[in-house]
Amino acid sequence: MRPSLLPGLAAAARRNADRGAGSVRLFELGRRYLADGEHSTLAVMLSGDRNPRNWQSGKAERFDAFDAKAEVLALLEAAGAPVANLTLTMGAGEAWHPGRSARFGLGPKTILSDFGELHPRVAKALDLPAGTVAAEIYLDAIPASRSSGHSRPPYAPPLLQPVTRDFAFIVPADLQADALVRAVRGADKQAIVGARIFDRFEGDAGLSLAVEVVLQPGEKSFTEAEIAEIGQRIIAAAAKLGATLRA
Repeated sequence: MRPSLLPGLAAAARRNADRGAGSVRLFELGRRYLADGEHSTLAVMLSGDRNPRNWQSGKAERFDAFDAKAEVLALLEAAGAPVANLTLTMGAGEAWHPGRSARFGLGPKTILSDFGELHPRVAKALDLPAGTVAAEIYLDAIPASRSSGHSRPPYAPPLLQPVTRDFAFIVPADLQADALVRAVRGADKQAIVGARIFDRFEGDAGLSLAVEVVLQPGEKSFTEAEIAEIGQRIIAAAAKLGATLRA
């Protein structure tokens, strides 16, 4: 009647490390048992080296909280969660490192995942290397898809090449990057298929975040006027968060 899948993964990670594994990547799909019943859960644990030492980077690169975040986003998207609408809250609870963990949700009441670096005290108790990262994804909290059936549609690549545009914004110092990305993606949900922060700069004008936006045309290519109109909607969406286009 376990309330978490992480101790079981920790035991498996420890066995692998004891046998000389320098990089441990494990997952388990199972059930947690809480006061209100059973909960379908997917857990991931990453321990040791993400990349081994080599002549280019020198020292081995260790896993960090961003690796756990990337795994969670990929798994939530594969499970059909509305990843464009996710909210990010720093800190995932007492079992997690307070400054290197977070949770994804759909608002404050619907938590889809906790992830990040395990608290040093927890890692020590489980006999895991310091810096071990993990995640739990709460599958039964993912809202049901509005489409009929549960199978994913076959992959159909678009006929036309996507268009990429960059926007640099001066933003309030306390604005979370994920909030800006969500606002940009929401500016045109049909045309905008991707957005990511690719640069962060602090200068005399304040904090600047640069966003790469990917536009996907449908049956015909965008005109310059259409791209300009989408750009204005992006700028307007960012402005609602206090962000202004950098000159």
